[in-house]
Amino acid sequence: MDLLQICGLALTAAALSLLLRQLRGEYALMLGMAVTGLVLLALLPVLREIFSLLLRIASSSGTGETVAVLLKAIGLAFVAGLAADLCRDAGESAMAGRVETAGKVAILSLAMPMALELMRLFERILG
Repeated sequence: MDLLQICGLALTAAALSLLLRQLRGEYALMLGMAVTGLVLLALLPVLREIFSLLLRIASSSGTGETVAVLLKAIGLAFVAGLAADLCRDAGESAMAGRVETAGKVAILSLAMPMALELMRLFERILG
């Protein structure tokens, strides 16, 4: 599915969601979740190819571990952002904020081993 098809699907679903929201609000939320799932499924092959290419480049340059952590952080940010957007669509903005906070904490905990290794490197250089 190319970008134009994704945009067409999203715009059609948004218009249908406006109509459904007046009649049955829960169906509008389900429609949004279904379209989100379809778009993600359409993007998975492209994302898989991009990530594998980046990992190959990183492993050949010796920075594979660092790039893997960065790719995981990007993935966590996407997942948390997507979940937060769905919460907002459901009218739960406070819950969306908590999901975003959880995503930030997950990324921070993922980055801590790298930060510790960086501090050890500074100690070796300076000390």
